Amino acid sequence: MLGQDSKHVSVSKDARTLEQRHKDMVSKLRHTVAGPSNRGSNGAAQNLPVHMHHHHHPDWSNDVSNWIDGMDRTWNAEMRRMRRGLFPLVPVDLFDDGLHELLAPHGDVPSILDRMDRQMDAMRRQMESAMDMNGKQQILGGDNGFHAHEDTLVPYGTCGPLDYLKDAYELGEDGRVHFKVRFNVEGYGPEDIKVTTSDHGLTVHAKKSTNSETGSTTREYFRTIYLPPSIEKDHFQGNMTEDGILTLETPVNTKSHNVVTFNRDHQLAVKPISDMELKERAPVDGLLALKSTGTHGPTVITDEKTGGQKLHLEVPIESEFAADNLCVRVDSNRVIVSGRKQYVDETTSSKGVHVKEFTRSYEIPETVDTFSINTQLHGSTLLVEAPLLHASGSH
Repeated sequence: MLGQDSKHVSVSKDARTLEQRHKDMVSKLRHTVAGPSNRGSNGAAQNLPVHMHHHHHPDWSNDVSNWIDGMDRTWNAEMRRMRRGLFPLVPVDLFDDGLHELLAPHGDVPSILDRMDRQMDAMRRQMESAMDMNGKQQILGGDNGFHAHEDTLVPYGTCGPLDYLKDAYELGEDGRVHFKVRFNVEGYGPEDIKVTTSDHGLTVHAKKSTNSETGSTTREYFRTIYLPPSIEKDHFQGNMTEDGILTLETPVNTKSHNVVTFNRDHQLAVKPISDMELKERAPVDGLLALKSTGTHGPTVITDEKTGGQKLHLEVPIESEFAADNLCVRVDSNRVIVSGRKQYVDETTSSKGVHVKEFTRSYEIPETVDTFSINTQLHGSTLLVEAPLLHASGSH
C-alpha cells in the first residue's frame, strides 16, 4: 500500500531504442529552435516559444541551439555517458529485510540516503563474492535468464551514492531542463514494473516469474534513489525502450531555471547572481546575500536556517570578469568554476577578437545537486553554497 505522499508513475512501452529515442528528441528540439521559421535574417536563432524560455535568461534560445550543435559533435560520447549512467536494479534476496520494509514508503532524506548506501554495499558484496568465485555475476539477471548491460556490472556512482546528480539534468523536447534517470530493466515489460515517488525518493520495483521444467521461479529486484527538491515530482513520466532501458523524467521547476546555462563543453552549469541582481530579486524571491568567511577554497559550515551542514566555497575572481562571464558546474565530489570573456580589439585597422578564460576545480565532501547551488559574485569574490545531504543527515 502506498503512503499518503506516494504516487504511482505509469510506464509506457516504446518500440525505439534509447539512442533512437534520444535522436528523435534532439531532432524535434532542433526543428523548434533552429527551423526556418525561427531564424532571423542573419541566421541567428530566434526566441523559443514563450512556454520554453519565459523562465530562462535572455540568451537561452542561443544556449539551446549551441547545445544541439555540440550534441551532434559529441554524439557517441553522450550515448556512452547514458549507458554508463544506467542504474542496475538490486536483487531483493541480497537483503535480510523483508520485502515490505525494502519497499516501504519513503521517509525523510536521511532514511533514503541510508537505503541507498545499503543498496550499494549489497552490490559491492555480491561483486566481491562473484570475483572470489572467478565468476561474472550479473546484477540484473543472474540465473533467471535476464541479462544486464555489461557496463552495469560496476554500479554507477561507485565513488558515492549521489554521484548520479552530476548527470541527472538534460534538456527535454520542450526546451526545458529535465531531471532524467535511467534503469536497466532488460527482460522485463511495463507490466512487470512498479514505479513510486514521494517527496524525497523514487523506487523502481521489478517482479517476474519464469516457468521451467522444474517449476516456477519468481525474481524481484528494486532500486531506490533520492529526488532533489528542485524537480516537479508530480509530473514524472516513464518510458521503456526496446533495448530494456527505463527512463524516468520530469521537468525542473520553473523558478530553478533562471540561472541555468551551458558551459563551453555543453554541460549544464549555473550562472552566479550579481550584486545588482541580488538587490532586484531579494524582495521578490526572498534571496539573502551570502556571507564571506574570508577563507578561499571549500569549507563546511553550519546552515543557520536548517542546522545541517553545507558547502561554502570562496573563489577570487579577476576584476574584468562579471557574473555573466562565469559559471559553476558540478562533477563527482567536485565543484568546477570557469570564466570566459571575449574582447574586441579596435585599436588597429582590422578588429581582433581576444578571449580570456580560466577553469578552477575544487574537491568537496560529496556530490551536490546542481539546482541546490546558491552562487553570488560579490565584488571580486565568487561565493558558492550548497547543502551537504550526508553531512546533514548525520547530525
